[in-house]
Amino acid sequence: MQLHSYRPKLAGIRFFSAPVRCPHCGDEMIAPYMSEFVEGGEIRHHWECDSCGEGTTTAIPLTTH
Repeated sequence: MQLHSYRPKLAGIRFFSAPVRCPHCGDEMIAPYMSEFVEGGEIRHHWECDSCGEGTTTAIPLTTH
């Protein structure tokens, strides 16, 4: 029987589900208007704040263990 640890995977899930706040006004942003997979292992989300209209990008590195 092999014991599996899911703690690192849970941190990744929390990162994906964490609310994103606008870096300009602090309002919560619900969904990106565009997402893209970047070759080399990264997902980029492009956001536009509904409150102030400013745009921002977040990046999520995809690592394999």
